[in-house]
Amino acid sequence: MSRKLSLVAVAALLTLVAACESAPRVRPVRMGDVDTGTESMEAVRKRLKGSWNLVSLQLFSTSGQPTTADASGRLQYDDYGNMSIQATVNGAPAGFEPTAVNISGRVAIDPVAHILTFMDVTARSADEMRVDPKIDASRRRHYVFEGELLKTTVKSASGSPVSVATWKKSE
Repeated sequence: MSRKLSLVAVAALLTLVAACESAPRVRPVRMGDVDTGTESMEAVRKRLKGSWNLVSLQLFSTSGQPTTADASGRLQYDDYGNMSIQATVNGAPAGFEPTAVNISGRVAIDPVAHILTFMDVTARSADEMRVDPKIDASRRRHYVFEGELLKTTVKSASGSPVSVATWKKSE
């Protein structure tokens, strides 16, 4: 009789244990506040957010001589990390074809190195993706805020500037 009672007690205990919800395997990690300092990712995103008009575009020759191109354009950056650039470059130095740029994509920001890198670039047509390498979206852009201006610089493999676009935030 005691053996039957023991089996019933074990069966009841197993039923109770099996019905319990298991504890999480890993405890949640406590996260701190978002870094909002002047050189933080959040600060850069806030400064970039909105619409910017192209003030000037300088293109550099292989010898490093800058030439100001006849260009107009608009850069937009939204809350979700998407950037789009619509621009037209008409008058440019020799060896640079007049072009229209209409690209968009997510942008990765490196606030330490001050670099913007387009990710998942899209365009309405293949022709809009084929632009001069000096302003191609696949190139990393070094950025700097100077007062109310944003300057984006594309550099060559050796580190010399290839193009510098200066943008002013539109009201």
